Amino acid sequence: MRPLLTLLPLLLILSCNSRPSVMPKEEFAKVYIDTLSKRYPTFKFELNSDLSITAMRDSIGFKHFIDNIYVTYEAEPDSIQSIFRRYLASTADLFKFENKGINTVDIIPVIKPGNYLEEVNAQTINAEKPAPLVSEKYNNELLITYVQDTENSMRYLTDEDLKKLNITKDSLKAIAIRNLDRVLPNAKIHGGDGVYMVTAGGNYEASLILPSVLWTKENFAVKGDFVMAVPSRDLLLITGSNDKAGIAKLKEFVAKSYKTGNYTISDHLFKWTGKKFERFD
Repeated sequence: MRPLLTLLPLLLILSCNSRPSVMPKEEFAKVYIDTLSKRYPTFKFELNSDLSITAMRDSIGFKHFIDNIYVTYEAEPDSIQSIFRRYLASTADLFKFENKGINTVDIIPVIKPGNYLEEVNAQTINAEKPAPLVSEKYNNELLITYVQDTENSMRYLTDEDLKKLNITKDSLKAIAIRNLDRVLPNAKIHGGDGVYMVTAGGNYEASLILPSVLWTKENFAVKGDFVMAVPSRDLLLITGSNDKAGIAKLKEFVAKSYKTGNYTISDHLFKWTGKKFERFD
């Protein structure tokens, strides 16, 4: 079987044919602001020089970075309206002020880059305190955060949410990983010859590094220990520590996808220690 990774360049070439014209990023940002203003008329939106968008209402403000949505638009320029609908739905919770109840069955762990909290602080106007998101270090490069997985969005859990749930962080982690059981049935393993890709719907592929039940030689027939990469939240790539060709393929693919993808996480490879993944050079 030919590995899926070797087919990707061909698929990318084929997908580039007959593409409609793509708006420059600044023009796209202005169109997006207009859409946001119509959807949330009580907020004032302003385009900044770095093409980020500031949203203000009274003393509450947020900053949007449009890189992810613009990358999505570049890949699907003829689907701008559906892209806007998807992103507006995913940001809806940001503009709500009521605090809805949280059900622990809806909590899912999400893998983020180690500097994610600093990025969140940069998006909050006049932030004086570190982002109160519930998080914990996974390794020196990756962070675990937690979301309430709703129908249209992922709402990140805060320290205040954890207090209301009246559970410890350890309990939260165990519950969240167990909740990934509803993601695992949708997980599909592609590839072969020692190089694999896991897909699971586009949101939680990176989170699948957490449940140890997935990491068996029955699932991934690799040479040596498992080596994985999560260049973005929807890409989980696997090979073996003794597979030089496989490692070269992962490095090449990660270098390209990390530069062009959205919701990026890491451009490094990680090796399984028996309990978790640590950076592998």
